[in-house]
Amino acid sequence: MEISNIKVSVIIPCFNDAKFIKETIESVLNQTHINLEIIVINDCSTDNSLSAIKSFNDSRLVLINNSENKGAAFCRNIGIQKASGEYIAFLDGDDVWEADKIENQLHFMIDNNYDFACSKYIIIDETSKPIGRIVGAPKRITHKMLLRSAYIGCLTAMYKKEIYPDLQIPDEIKKRNDYALWIKLTEKCDCYCLNESLARYRKRSKSLSSTKKHKLLKYHKLVFMKVCGFSAFKASWYSMLNVLNYYHRRIKYTKKYRID
Repeated sequence: MEISNIKVSVIIPCFNDAKFIKETIESVLNQTHINLEIIVINDCSTDNSLSAIKSFNDSRLVLINNSENKGAAFCRNIGIQKASGEYIAFLDGDDVWEADKIENQLHFMIDNNYDFACSKYIIIDETSKPIGRIVGAPKRITHKMLLRSAYIGCLTAMYKKEIYPDLQIPDEIKKRNDYALWIKLTEKCDCYCLNESLARYRKRSKSLSSTKKHKLLKYHKLVFMKVCGFSAFKASWYSMLNVLNYYHRRIKYTKKYRID
Protein backbone atom coordinates (compact mmCIF):
# COMPACT_ATOMS: atom_id res chain seq x y z
CA MET A 1 0.00 0.00 0.00
CA GLU A 2 1.20 3.48 -0.85
CA ILE A 3 1.89 5.55 2.27
CA SER A 4 -0.29 8.34 0.89
CA ASN A 5 -3.26 5.95 1.03
CA ILE A 6 -2.82 5.23 4.73
CA LYS A 7 -5.25 7.04 6.97
CA VAL A 8 -3.96 8.31 10.31
CA SER A 9 -6.34 9.30 13.12
CA VAL A 10 -5.00 12.09 15.33
CA ILE A 11 -6.51 12.37 18.81
CA ILE A 12 -6.38 15.78 20.52
CA PRO A 13 -7.95 16.27 23.97
CA CYS A 14 -8.59 19.95 24.68
CA PHE A 15 -9.40 21.60 27.99
CA ASN A 16 -9.03 25.39 28.25
CA ASP A 17 -6.34 25.51 25.58
CA ALA A 18 -7.81 28.52 23.73
CA LYS A 19 -4.44 30.27 23.68
CA PHE A 20 -2.75 27.39 21.86
CA ILE A 21 -5.31 25.08 20.22
CA LYS A 22 -5.35 26.90 16.86
CA GLU A 23 -1.59 26.53 16.48
CA THR A 24 -1.90 22.87 17.48
CA ILE A 25 -4.61 22.09 14.93
CA GLU A 26 -2.83 24.08 12.20
CA SER A 27 0.29 21.98 12.72
CA VAL A 28 -1.80 18.87 11.95
CA LEU A 29 -3.72 20.36 9.02
CA ASN A 30 -0.39 21.44 7.49
CA GLN A 31 1.12 17.95 7.53
CA THR A 32 2.77 16.75 4.33
CA HIS A 33 0.77 13.54 4.83
CA ILE A 34 -2.78 14.71 4.14
CA ASN A 35 -4.78 11.51 4.64
CA LEU A 36 -5.82 12.38 8.17
CA GLU A 37 -8.74 12.23 10.56
CA ILE A 38 -8.34 14.85 13.29
CA ILE A 39 -10.48 14.06 16.33
CA VAL A 40 -10.60 16.99 18.76
CA ILE A 41 -12.36 16.30 22.05
CA ASN A 42 -13.41 19.50 23.80
CA ASP A 43 -13.53 18.50 27.45
CA CYS A 44 -16.12 21.09 28.54
CA SER A 45 -13.69 24.00 28.24
CA THR A 46 -14.72 27.23 29.98
CA ASP A 47 -12.58 29.53 27.82
CA ASN A 48 -12.78 30.20 24.07
CA SER A 49 -11.41 26.80 23.03
CA LEU A 50 -14.65 25.71 21.37
CA SER A 51 -14.91 28.79 19.15
CA ALA A 52 -11.23 28.44 18.23
CA ILE A 53 -11.79 24.83 17.15
CA LYS A 54 -14.94 25.73 15.21
CA SER A 55 -13.05 28.43 13.30
CA PHE A 56 -11.54 25.71 11.09
CA ASN A 57 -13.36 24.59 7.97
CA ASP A 58 -11.80 21.27 7.05
CA SER A 59 -13.68 18.02 6.48
CA ARG A 60 -10.89 16.05 8.16
CA LEU A 61 -11.61 17.67 11.53
CA VAL A 62 -14.08 15.87 13.81
CA LEU A 63 -15.25 17.73 16.93
CA ILE A 64 -16.55 15.89 19.98
CA ASN A 65 -18.01 17.96 22.82
CA ASN A 66 -18.13 16.43 26.28
CA SER A 67 -21.19 17.48 28.30
CA GLU A 68 -19.01 17.64 31.43
CA ASN A 69 -15.32 17.65 32.20
CA LYS A 70 -14.13 14.04 32.06
CA GLY A 71 -10.34 14.27 31.92
CA ALA A 72 -7.73 13.32 29.34
CA ALA A 73 -8.08 9.55 29.83
CA PHE A 74 -11.78 9.65 28.94
CA CYS A 75 -11.04 11.90 25.95
CA ARG A 76 -8.34 9.63 24.59
CA ASN A 77 -10.57 6.58 25.10
CA ILE A 78 -13.38 8.24 23.13
CA GLY A 79 -10.94 9.28 20.42
CA ILE A 80 -9.61 5.73 20.05
CA GLN A 81 -13.17 4.35 19.88
CA LYS A 82 -14.12 6.81 17.14
CA ALA A 83 -10.87 6.52 15.16
CA SER A 84 -11.23 5.04 11.67
CA GLY A 85 -7.58 5.29 10.62
CA GLU A 86 -5.12 2.43 10.25
CA TYR A 87 -2.75 4.30 12.56
CA ILE A 88 -3.45 6.39 15.66
CA ALA A 89 -1.36 9.33 16.82
CA PHE A 90 -1.70 11.57 19.87
CA LEU A 91 -1.26 15.28 20.44
CA ASP A 92 -2.22 17.52 23.35
CA GLY A 93 -4.08 20.78 22.84
CA ASP A 94 -1.04 22.97 23.42
CA ASP A 95 1.71 21.05 21.60
CA VAL A 96 2.64 21.20 17.90
CA TRP A 97 4.10 18.98 15.18
CA GLU A 98 6.70 19.59 12.54
CA ALA A 99 5.13 19.54 9.06
CA ASP A 100 6.68 16.17 8.09
CA LYS A 101 5.97 14.41 11.39
CA ILE A 102 3.38 11.90 10.19
CA GLU A 103 5.06 11.23 6.83
CA ASN A 104 8.48 10.57 8.34
CA GLN A 105 7.09 8.45 11.15
CA LEU A 106 5.01 6.33 8.78
CA HIS A 107 8.07 5.67 6.61
CA PHE A 108 10.07 4.77 9.71
CA MET A 109 7.42 2.33 10.93
CA ILE A 110 6.53 0.69 7.62
CA ASP A 111 10.07 0.40 6.28
CA ASN A 112 11.16 -1.32 9.51
CA ASN A 113 7.94 -3.24 10.21
CA TYR A 114 7.36 -1.41 13.52
CA ASP A 115 3.87 -1.27 15.01
CA PHE A 116 4.56 1.38 17.65
CA ALA A 117 6.95 4.33 17.42
CA CYS A 118 7.88 7.65 18.96
CA SER A 119 10.45 10.33 18.17
CA LYS A 120 12.53 13.06 19.70
CA TYR A 121 10.95 16.44 20.43
CA ILE A 122 12.08 19.91 21.38
CA ILE A 123 10.76 22.00 24.25
CA ILE A 124 9.18 25.42 23.63
CA ASP A 125 7.88 28.07 25.99
CA GLU A 126 4.40 29.58 26.15
CA THR A 127 5.27 31.95 23.31
CA SER A 128 6.29 29.01 21.05
CA LYS A 129 10.00 29.85 21.27
CA PRO A 130 12.46 26.92 21.68
CA ILE A 131 14.27 26.96 25.01
CA GLY A 132 17.29 24.99 23.78
CA ARG A 133 16.46 21.46 24.90
CA ILE A 134 15.72 18.34 22.87
CA VAL A 135 14.34 15.15 24.45
CA GLY A 136 14.96 11.67 23.10
CA ALA A 137 14.49 8.07 24.17
CA PRO A 138 16.19 4.67 23.78
CA LYS A 139 16.15 3.27 20.24
CA ARG A 140 14.04 0.35 21.43
CA ILE A 141 11.67 0.50 24.40
CA THR A 142 10.40 -2.80 25.77
CA HIS A 143 7.54 -3.33 28.21
CA LYS A 144 10.01 -4.11 30.97
CA MET A 145 11.95 -0.89 30.31
CA LEU A 146 8.77 1.18 30.21
CA LEU A 147 7.61 -0.08 33.59
CA ARG A 148 10.75 1.49 35.05
CA SER A 149 10.63 4.81 33.22
CA ALA A 150 8.14 6.74 31.07
CA TYR A 151 10.36 7.24 28.03
CA ILE A 152 7.69 8.03 25.44
CA GLY A 153 6.55 11.59 24.74
CA CYS A 154 2.79 11.59 24.17
CA LEU A 155 3.02 14.14 21.35
CA THR A 156 5.28 11.79 19.37
CA ALA A 157 3.52 8.45 19.88
CA MET A 158 1.87 6.60 17.00
CA TYR A 159 0.77 2.98 16.70
CA LYS A 160 -0.90 0.63 14.23
CA LYS A 161 -4.47 0.25 15.40
CA GLU A 162 -4.82 -3.45 14.51
CA ILE A 163 -2.28 -4.47 17.15
CA TYR A 164 -4.68 -3.32 19.90
CA PRO A 165 -8.05 -2.38 18.32
CA ASP A 166 -9.93 -2.15 21.63
CA LEU A 167 -7.28 -0.24 23.57
CA GLN A 168 -8.77 1.63 26.55
CA ILE A 169 -7.59 2.73 29.98
CA PRO A 170 -9.53 3.43 33.20
CA ASP A 171 -11.13 6.90 33.08
CA GLU A 172 -10.22 7.55 36.71
CA ILE A 173 -6.53 7.80 35.86
CA LYS A 174 -6.42 11.60 35.75
CA LYS A 175 -2.65 11.93 35.48
CA ARG A 176 -0.11 9.72 33.70
CA ASN A 177 -2.93 8.30 31.57
CA ASP A 178 -0.78 8.52 28.44
CA TYR A 179 1.82 6.43 30.27
CA ALA A 180 -0.94 3.88 30.97
CA LEU A 181 -1.59 3.66 27.21
CA TRP A 182 2.07 2.95 26.45
CA ILE A 183 2.22 0.27 29.14
CA LYS A 184 -0.70 -1.55 27.55
CA LEU A 185 0.64 -1.12 24.02
CA THR A 186 4.06 -2.49 24.90
CA GLU A 187 2.40 -5.66 26.12
CA LYS A 188 1.74 -6.26 22.41
CA CYS A 189 4.91 -4.86 20.81
CA ASP A 190 8.03 -2.84 21.52
CA CYS A 191 8.22 0.87 20.79
CA TYR A 192 10.98 2.28 18.57
CA CYS A 193 12.28 5.83 18.68
CA LEU A 194 13.01 7.70 15.45
CA ASN A 195 16.24 9.63 15.91
CA GLU A 196 14.73 12.89 14.70
CA SER A 197 12.83 15.72 16.38
CA LEU A 198 9.31 15.72 14.94
CA ALA A 199 7.34 17.68 17.55
CA ARG A 200 7.39 20.62 19.94
CA TYR A 201 6.35 20.20 23.55
CA ARG A 202 5.09 23.33 25.26
CA LYS A 203 6.37 23.86 28.78
CA ARG A 204 3.64 25.52 30.80
CA SER A 205 3.97 26.59 34.40
CA LYS A 206 0.54 25.32 35.47
CA SER A 207 0.15 22.20 33.35
CA LEU A 208 -0.43 18.73 34.79
CA SER A 209 2.99 17.63 33.57
CA SER A 210 4.66 20.42 35.56
CA THR A 211 3.63 18.75 38.81
CA LYS A 212 6.63 17.96 41.00
CA LYS A 213 7.86 14.47 40.19
CA HIS A 214 7.64 13.21 43.76
CA LYS A 215 3.98 14.28 43.83
CA LEU A 216 3.29 11.99 40.89
CA LEU A 217 4.03 8.92 43.00
CA LYS A 218 0.38 8.33 43.83
CA TYR A 219 -0.60 8.62 40.17
CA HIS A 220 2.06 6.17 39.09
CA LYS A 221 0.85 3.83 41.80
CA LEU A 222 -2.72 4.06 40.50
CA VAL A 223 -1.54 3.24 36.96
CA PHE A 224 0.35 0.17 38.12
CA MET A 225 -2.54 -1.08 40.22
CA LYS A 226 -5.33 -0.39 37.70
CA VAL A 227 -3.51 -1.18 34.45
CA CYS A 228 -0.94 -3.79 35.48
CA GLY A 229 -2.86 -5.39 38.34
CA PHE A 230 0.07 -4.94 40.73
CA SER A 231 -0.34 -5.20 44.48
CA ALA A 232 -0.08 -1.96 46.46
CA PHE A 233 3.46 -2.86 47.52
CA LYS A 234 4.64 -3.74 44.00
CA ALA A 235 2.96 -0.63 42.59
CA SER A 236 4.72 1.54 45.18
CA TRP A 237 8.07 -0.04 44.30
CA TYR A 238 7.68 0.63 40.57
CA SER A 239 6.47 4.16 41.32
CA MET A 240 9.67 4.85 43.24
CA LEU A 241 11.72 3.40 40.38
CA ASN A 242 9.99 5.79 37.98
CA VAL A 243 10.82 8.84 40.07
CA LEU A 244 14.46 7.77 40.46
CA ASN A 245 14.82 6.89 36.78
CA TYR A 246 13.30 10.21 35.74
CA TYR A 247 16.50 12.00 36.76
CA HIS A 248 18.68 9.42 35.00
CA ARG A 249 16.52 9.70 31.87
CA ARG A 250 16.72 13.47 31.95
CA ILE A 251 20.50 13.42 32.10
CA LYS A 252 20.94 10.77 29.40
CA TYR A 253 18.22 11.68 26.90
CA THR A 254 17.73 15.43 27.27
CA LYS A 255 20.31 17.46 25.42
CA LYS A 256 20.92 21.18 25.33
CA TYR A 257 21.55 22.96 22.08
CA ARG A 258 22.43 26.50 21.11
CA ILE A 259 19.68 28.79 19.89
CA ASP A 260 20.97 31.24 17.28
